[in-house]
Amino acid sequence: MGARVFGAKVLIPALFLVGLAASGTVQVTSQALAATNPIVTENQQPGTGAWLIGSLQADDVNGQIKGYASATSVLQGQPIDLFVTVNPPQTYTIDVFRIGWYGGVGGRQVLHVPGLQGALQAGCGPTDPTTGLLACKWTKSFTLTPDTSWTSGVYVALLTNAAGFQNYVIFVVKDGRPAAFLYQSAFTTFEAYNNYPDDGLTGKSLYDFNSKGATTVSGGPRAVKVSFDRPYTSMGSGQFFWFEVYFVHWAERNGYDITYSTDVDTDLNGAELRNHKAFLSVAHDEYWSMPMFNAAAAARDAGVNLGFFTANAAYWQIRFESSSTGVADRVVVCYKDATKDPIQGPTTTTNFRSAPVNMPEQTLEGVQFTGNMAFAAAVPYVVTNSSHWVYAGTGFHDGDSVPGIVGYEMDRLFPNPPYPPPPTGNQVLLSHSPYTDVNSVQPDYANSSVYQAPSGAWVFAAGTIEWSWGLDNGLGHNVADARIQQTTANILGAFLNGAPVAQALKVTAPSSATAGQAFTTTVAAVNAQGNPATTYTGTLHFSSSDPAAVLPADYTFTTGTGGDNGTHQFQGVALKTAGTQTITATDTKTGAITGSATVTVGPAAAASLTLSGLTSATAGTAQSATVTAKDAYGNLATGYGGTVAFTSSDSAASLPANYAFVPADGGVHGFPGGVTLRTAGTQTLTVTDTANAALTSSQAVSITPSVAAASLSVTGLTNATAGTAQTVTVTARDSTGSVVTGYSGTVAFNSSDAGASLPANYTFVPADNGAHTFVGGVTLKTAGTQTVTATDAGTSSVTGNQSVTISAGPLASLALSPASATVTAGGSQGYTATGADQYGNSLGDLTASTSFSIAPNGSCTAASCTATTAGAHPVTGTNAGTTATASLTVTPGPLTQLAISPTSATVTAGGGQGYTATGSDQYGNSLGDVTASTSFSIGPNGSCAGATCTATVAGAHTVSGSNSGKTATASLNVIAGAATKLTLTAPSSAPTNHAFNVTVALQDQYGNLATGYRGTVHFSTSDLLAQTLGDMPPDYTFTAADGGTHNFTAALATIGNQTITAADTGNGSLSDTKTVNVTLM
Repeated sequence: MGARVFGAKVLIPALFLVGLAASGTVQVTSQALAATNPIVTENQQPGTGAWLIGSLQADDVNGQIKGYASATSVLQGQPIDLFVTVNPPQTYTIDVFRIGWYGGVGGRQVLHVPGLQGALQAGCGPTDPTTGLLACKWTKSFTLTPDTSWTSGVYVALLTNAAGFQNYVIFVVKDGRPAAFLYQSAFTTFEAYNNYPDDGLTGKSLYDFNSKGATTVSGGPRAVKVSFDRPYTSMGSGQFFWFEVYFVHWAERNGYDITYSTDVDTDLNGAELRNHKAFLSVAHDEYWSMPMFNAAAAARDAGVNLGFFTANAAYWQIRFESSSTGVADRVVVCYKDATKDPIQGPTTTTNFRSAPVNMPEQTLEGVQFTGNMAFAAAVPYVVTNSSHWVYAGTGFHDGDSVPGIVGYEMDRLFPNPPYPPPPTGNQVLLSHSPYTDVNSVQPDYANSSVYQAPSGAWVFAAGTIEWSWGLDNGLGHNVADARIQQTTANILGAFLNGAPVAQALKVTAPSSATAGQAFTTTVAAVNAQGNPATTYTGTLHFSSSDPAAVLPADYTFTTGTGGDNGTHQFQGVALKTAGTQTITATDTKTGAITGSATVTVGPAAAASLTLSGLTSATAGTAQSATVTAKDAYGNLATGYGGTVAFTSSDSAASLPANYAFVPADGGVHGFPGGVTLRTAGTQTLTVTDTANAALTSSQAVSITPSVAAASLSVTGLTNATAGTAQTVTVTARDSTGSVVTGYSGTVAFNSSDAGASLPANYTFVPADNGAHTFVGGVTLKTAGTQTVTATDAGTSSVTGNQSVTISAGPLASLALSPASATVTAGGSQGYTATGADQYGNSLGDLTASTSFSIAPNGSCTAASCTATTAGAHPVTGTNAGTTATASLTVTPGPLTQLAISPTSATVTAGGGQGYTATGSDQYGNSLGDVTASTSFSIGPNGSCAGATCTATVAGAHTVSGSNSGKTATASLNVIAGAATKLTLTAPSSAPTNHAFNVTVALQDQYGNLATGYRGTVHFSTSDLLAQTLGDMPPDYTFTAADGGTHNFTAALATIGNQTITAADTGNGSLSDTKTVNVTLM
């Protein structure tokens, strides 16, 4: 973000080789990755260390050999041009390498182009004096066309002139493949810091610290626009080998399926992010455009995971412009000052978090830039929330630290306000790493963060640019840490397969089992993608649709070596109820974490036989019997194939022959009409398995001698009114319908009418001769079709009945509807009358035959009643001497009359009088106090505020109240207040010693004559002679007759202007003076 001081470039190759050699000493976390993918296949090819630049590195002053590419990336099969300058002109070679793992050597050579004739290209520029933009317009030197053997990745073209000087041209090869991971290389940030040519005279970047030359619109030497059409300073590889290469080495070493792109590609085709499971922003990715920011946010919201293995990402907003030749996105624009950017609005080039953009980075990444240390400086990474799945398998505990990976720019979560957090409620801060800011020299800290967006996407942010140093050694850092490698693997694993956060339980059991037979059940905790949640430590509870199931006790999962790690087997599970059954496992704390398995339970071997179907019967009656085989758990033993034999206590019985069950029986076989018992008394039928005597069952029934009666006939009832006593006759008949005169059974009566009165049980006697009459014995009370049934108490099949229609009886009760109602005075309410007989049978609507009345006042017309007096009114309906009442509440009608009180009042001028308004409807029903809704006015003058009126002019006033178009008046007498002013009236001139009239008037504060004034007035004058002669009026005390004014006679004796003063003797403020010009007669 700020100025940086970088190390000596010549050390990089040697240190890199040292780092590659040392990287093998760090444990690499194994991943459950696909057996093969293009990255795995690519890294199985032979590698080479020849990609490392030598000690003779070209510089910007001499330009021994420098170059740049026509694009930051190229799609396989498409051309990319190289522009090369050689000073002095000489031959040169191009060796193109792909950067990866390759067994630890770090690169593979894909092309060698020897013997090219180099030329000295023209100088770059001129520099735009306003923006500082400097671009090279060199002639194309060579064209590369990557084919499909050039696996997507970061490539360097190593340029070597005949004198041995070297420099890189860096670019990315794309394949357009929907790989799991899309890696974005930070070319815009490379270019933002690029001050080519770093000659101490003309080179400009977007930073003052390494820019030279004239002042630009920025106010300093820095440019506000930089071009990709120029080499990178120093080695020519931007910042790739500072940070990104470590992540690339580690990721490819572990076989992650990655396809590569640049931030320019993200700007041009942001929708591409949604074709991958995760988008990776690595190391120093500071400069983003609005389309980039929006593309990442849209991808997250579409479920794409975001990995910010960086800090300071998306700190500056940039715009892209085309080159002078019209090639898109070749110029990076960043004014870094909203007031200087000519384009104002959402794409103004300032910090994303600042106005007018107002899109804080942490709303996307979870954290945002907070400060920096000196370049290459680092402090320990300090762990928090170590139980989180991100740290699974690391052995981390809260407070543990990892040295050397927090720097040199850091992020943290800022408070809200002013900066809103990411759109989630589940953000977890994974570290709190203290450091001292190099600029403010104040303590600060860095956070790493993870959160899950509503779409399900996970977003991780490392909070440090140097995270990748913890993955792979190189450049002499030697801080690679197996725990950081495992953490990174956990994050990428979550991006690939979902986080190991249990969302459900996968229960596995046999698809079928035998009742009571124990089997093994496996429960696996799985995440939203169905992959194992290895960190699950919840407690399970088992349940089953089988109430007789044998289930495991509650169990708590464990992790670590020897632990469950998300999967546990449970022995001894048994189901006992045949049919489709479920076994369900549920987390005891989070019921949504659950899962079931379905098992088809078959019955066990037969453990019992059940004989059924026989009933007590008359001797000689053929009956059906059923034999059912069941297992020990009561399930039908559908596989039973035994042979059963029948025996009976009745030696005369006819029984079924032995029977061997067949599969079609399904454990149940019926013997229709197969059993005939002939001996009266209690008899037993027994069935037994011929091979297993323990399988047996018996049934005892009562056998009665044969009787002739086959049915009973019920007669004598007729259609009648409810409550009518009727006579019924019961006759015993044989199967031919003839009367059984010797019938001696006992008959019992029942009826469909639950309220019926029926005869008591009756035992026929010989005198009945098979028929008996029950005089008045049946009274049916419920209207409708009703049945009376007579049944032999010993033989229920001997029965008979008769049905008749019962109608409702006379009116016994009346009901009015509605039972209560409310109407406005003068309004009417209609009623309905319904009736019922004494048994509650409905007589229907009796309104037409019912007369209605209302009290204490009002009237009814037919079934409609009205009243004008407010209050409760009972309404009475009368029909055939039966009455019913309803309640009618009459409420006052709308306001038609208004009154205000007091009707007359007196106030002192300026005083207020409050009023109350009451109303009533057209019938005189009071509407109560309506003051609040009444408006008041006063005349001929004065004013009203709410219900209080006032006036300052003495005299009669009329107060009016108005409400709903109705008015009322009251009189208000305003009397003068206490005297506040004395006025003296005298002539302007008068002859000497001649009497003239003067008047004294008293007024209140509003100018009304103070008629209540009773003060004493004293006169004085400037004419001492007149005063001595007694020409001034004597003191005078006002009376009620004066009405506030009084005339006096006075004389003056001395020529000239003389004054006369009248003043209240008790109140000096009541005083007035007039000047009189006294003249000679």
